[in-house]
Amino acid sequence: MLGRTFFSLLIAGLAGLLPAVARAGEVDAAGDPPPPQFVLRFATINSEATASYAKVLVPFAKSVEKDSGGRIQVALKPLGGYGKPNELFNMVEKGDIEIAATVQGYNPGRFPQSSVMELPLMYENSIAGTRAMMGLYKEGLLDKDYASVKVLALYVLPPYPIFTTGKKLQTPRDFRGLRIRTPSVTVGLALRKLGAIPLGVPINLIGDTLDAEIVDAIAYGWDSLTTTKGAKDKVLADQVTVAIDANLAAPALMVVMNKAKWNALPDDLKAIIDKHAVDLSDGSARIREEMEAVSKKKIMTDPRFTTLTFTAEQRTNMERVIAPAIQDWKANMTKLDIDGNKLYKRARDLVQQSKVAAN
Repeated sequence: MLGRTFFSLLIAGLAGLLPAVARAGEVDAAGDPPPPQFVLRFATINSEATASYAKVLVPFAKSVEKDSGGRIQVALKPLGGYGKPNELFNMVEKGDIEIAATVQGYNPGRFPQSSVMELPLMYENSIAGTRAMMGLYKEGLLDKDYASVKVLALYVLPPYPIFTTGKKLQTPRDFRGLRIRTPSVTVGLALRKLGAIPLGVPINLIGDTLDAEIVDAIAYGWDSLTTTKGAKDKVLADQVTVAIDANLAAPALMVVMNKAKWNALPDDLKAIIDKHAVDLSDGSARIREEMEAVSKKKIMTDPRFTTLTFTAEQRTNMERVIAPAIQDWKANMTKLDIDGNKLYKRARDLVQQSKVAAN
């Protein structure tokens, strides 16, 4: 009798617990997802208004998060979100952030091998240039530049036009004494051969230097001119009046990750990041080409601008004047124990191969 009573009480007690257990399960199921195992702080020099940010970096971040099942959170922030543009690579190296999309030229002398892609007249479009640069990296010819980080992407921008605050440039003589913002030392080599005074100015200070008349002109992208904030709540397009379709040279860019953080990731998560990083280089180059074409057409037809395009004769003359910049670059590479001749020749070969493949 006692056993039957105890058994009845036990069943009744369990029955009473079942609704509570069910409710507890519902709370778990409806509650917040578990926190990510890895948070990757991702800094970039791109503003939210740029196509590179919205159409390349944001999809990359979301795809990595989705494929990792939430184990990775990519904490992507636009320009200024984590630090100044010229600080981002060092921040990645030190582990202050995990990933950065930035410009090699913000760290003068730090990426000598990569500077081959910034030489004047190296490539005609960013897709061919980007594939050539990735080819150099895969062949180990850029090994010294990126030994301290994990490379996710390397790419180049379309060759830059030049925008001035009023001066018209048509011959090499017109460049003499002109103070031009340059994105890298190597791009500045060509400008110096033309007689200009190249000045290194990071993106966040371009507008202020124009406003203060520290620079007379900028080597910069068509699309970036319309999206980059300038001085006094303007965009840079409001601060220049002359557009010259120079097409001389442009900077190299990178997306890199802190090496220790990369090594700490499980292999399956590394594979997910690598899978989506494949599209970063070509994707960045393609979106830049597309946006450059759209913005170039708008600016070239905008009555606020005086627009100039070099004739074949003018361009040939400029090519002759700036050609010694390549020899200067090779001499500098020799001083750094880098075979500049080999690197330059291989870069040219890969650019040509990319052009043939594209056709």
